[in-house]
Amino acid sequence: MKKILMIALLCTFSYMTVSAQDVYKEILRISKKGAADETKGLELRRIFQFKVDELNYMLMKTREQMPDSSMHMVDTQAYAMYDFVNSYLKDISKKDKKKDKELIKTIYKEATIHNSRFNDMDKDLVLSYYNREDYITQFSLDTDWIKAMAEVKRVLSNL
Repeated sequence: MKKILMIALLCTFSYMTVSAQDVYKEILRISKKGAADETKGLELRRIFQFKVDELNYMLMKTREQMPDSSMHMVDTQAYAMYDFVNSYLKDISKKDKKKDKELIKTIYKEATIHNSRFNDMDKDLVLSYYNREDYITQFSLDTDWIKAMAEVKRVLSNL
């Protein structure tokens, strides 16, 4: 888990040099590269694959439901998703007990369900990661990542 956190932090630092208008493209590039890198462990590649799938879903639904919106909105959500996943990995890696890890997992997971962005009725697609025990990123694809992160922070501050 610490190895995953270190790689996620390195990706964060490499990402910081990207201009605001290329956020989505850079996170997608990094995530595709990570998902395809067979030298990385399966769990880490699955985290990258979740990011790829989420970014593709996000862009598809934004173009479908909000064709006049700017790329800035997509960039903002892409960065928020990136931050959400990395914060989740960091928070879960800090916990030693299985019970505590499960609580963190539940808080983050539920925040993605409570904060829908597109109100997509295709639940098979939206929940394709949500109930997958073989993925650490068991999140809904239809998520407003900014609101989900705010919910996580609020819930964690009340613990």
